[in-house]
Amino acid sequence: MIIGVGCDICQISRLKHNFEKTAERLLTDNEYKIFSGFQSERRKIEFLAGRFSAKEAVVKALDVPMLIKNIEILNDENGKPYCTLDGYKIHISISHEREYSCAYALCESAD
Repeated sequence: MIIGVGCDICQISRLKHNFEKTAERLLTDNEYKIFSGFQSERRKIEFLAGRFSAKEAVVKALDVPMLIKNIEILNDENGKPYCTLDGYKIHISISHEREYSCAYALCESAD
């Protein structure tokens, strides 16, 4: 059963200032490893904006208070983003354009 749908958009340049500290605050350890593996500053900021948008979309879809750092967005072997939270099946879509990142989350009960 669908619990909710969330959408968020983020201006990528908004995260440029202090992006390393922001990444430490927002990303899980696994996400931070991926973030650290990117060579260019631009790609790091783009990744951070996408993850921020996706996490915000999950919070909106679930409509329950939670820390963004407790939401983990990873990619499967085909590159498709996914999120695992106990009790939920969460479908994620993340898109980037020159200046913006946006994400959608569709949350279902795991039953």
